[in-house]
Amino acid sequence: MYGLLIVDDEVHAAHGIESGIDWAALGVSDVYVAYNIRQAKEMFSARSIDLMICDIEMPQGNGLELLSWVKEHYETTECLFLTCHADFEYAKQALQLGSLDYLLKPVRYADLEAVVSKAIRKIETEREASKFTETLKHYYQLWSEHQPLLVERFWLDLINQTVSSQPEHIGEMMRKRNIPYEAGARFIPVLVSICGWNKDLTGRDEKIMEYALRNAAEHSLGLDGVKGGCVVQTAERTIFLFMPEAHLSASQNRLEETLKEYVDSCNKYFYCDLSCYVGVPTPLAAIHEAVGALLQMDLNNVTHSRKVYRLNEISSIPKQLAAPDIGHWLELLKQGEKAPLLAEMDGYFERMRQAQCDAKQLTQLYHDFLQMVYHVLQLKGLQAHLIFAEDSSPRQAAHVTRSVSHFQEWVKRVVETAIDSIRSVEESHTVIDRVKRYIAEHIEKDLSRDDIADYVFLSPDYLSRIFKKETGMSLSDYLIEEKFKFAQQILVQSDKPISEIAASIGYTNFSHFSKMFKRVTDMNPLEFRKKHRR
Repeated sequence: MYGLLIVDDEVHAAHGIESGIDWAALGVSDVYVAYNIRQAKEMFSARSIDLMICDIEMPQGNGLELLSWVKEHYETTECLFLTCHADFEYAKQALQLGSLDYLLKPVRYADLEAVVSKAIRKIETEREASKFTETLKHYYQLWSEHQPLLVERFWLDLINQTVSSQPEHIGEMMRKRNIPYEAGARFIPVLVSICGWNKDLTGRDEKIMEYALRNAAEHSLGLDGVKGGCVVQTAERTIFLFMPEAHLSASQNRLEETLKEYVDSCNKYFYCDLSCYVGVPTPLAAIHEAVGALLQMDLNNVTHSRKVYRLNEISSIPKQLAAPDIGHWLELLKQGEKAPLLAEMDGYFERMRQAQCDAKQLTQLYHDFLQMVYHVLQLKGLQAHLIFAEDSSPRQAAHVTRSVSHFQEWVKRVVETAIDSIRSVEESHTVIDRVKRYIAEHIEKDLSRDDIADYVFLSPDYLSRIFKKETGMSLSDYLIEEKFKFAQQILVQSDKPISEIAASIGYTNFSHFSKMFKRVTDMNPLEFRKKHRR
């Protein structure tokens, strides 16, 4: 909720604004009133003011001076002016000082509410951005100070099998590195898989936020204070928690509840969707196999996120799901039926979720869908690699087949891009055909490029570009060529004087017409008539 200050030396005007609007509905919890600059400054010192509505002309100093003071001491406060003075210089100064708007009295309450809503949305956006920036700064500092630990290196060696899995060899390595584990210790592995980010992040920001997730996991599960507990990132978007069985006082159900709270918190504060997979107590020598089993579970889960799963809760055997009617999808795409196509595909995606399909089925659908799109584009004379330069890269393929939701979003984008490209080409062909017909029907008129462009409702420059692209020749050259084709026809089929024929296609200068005619036909008009009549 927000605090609002009304500053106006006219008491009735100030209280009219205070009582005339349902401030609570706009998200304003506290409304304060000041009748001069001094009272306004005192109010800022005593209250939290997020938005100020201010008059300009007041007895003890004007509103522009107050705004300048507010921006110096309370820069996050938004301000808008409500005044009787329709003065351009006042409005100019107000905007230069950072005023959100400049309204004139008397103002309709609906107009004032709209501007206040706009101000509150701006405040909310700036607060969220500031909060996210501060989060990044905090975890960047921790991340930059963090150094690889011997214990983390030990776990990575076990996971990647860069050391022998024989218990005696593991014991020897622990002694050499001073790893504080007992020989027979067992650990519960938990895979935290980052399914996706709900905010656009740079590669650097993702690294920082992944570190934030690790840090949050340590605190949520008490691993930072438990002897032997460890959090390890094994790959991009893949984090493992290893909890010593001996120190895990909570039951399996309580562990899953804690992980669910962790997943929900990360979604709220770190803008990501996670899935957690909980293994069983495992000796150090079998950690590699336990980790592999959890990774396989994650690979097979393409339908749900923000959940906690137990080992083998997701079957590695795909459930039966009828193949989609790709042939029907192809016909809809060829016809440009975007809405019916996306509706049918959305229905199939929902059936995939209900059947809990696996990564193999999703990958097969990915390739079938791409084949369908490429086939239709080829039929339409379009080059797919130019239209989908980024959407067919190996990295993109790995991303979109990570989950049904990612795939569904990508499919919508691809279908819209493909249909828009097809329509653009078809519309271009239609426009060129109309231009050619128009020229043929008005060949005896003095046509200009502007006349033709007006007929098809396009700008002359844009029409010239698409005409050249589709026909290989400029619009002006085509117009000249068609005019002289018409002149040749009249020369052969009639006895009209050559000067009259020249005038009929817009050439009043006989000499210029003859010169252009010879350039096109290698003969002057009289020679052409004699030759073709014979």
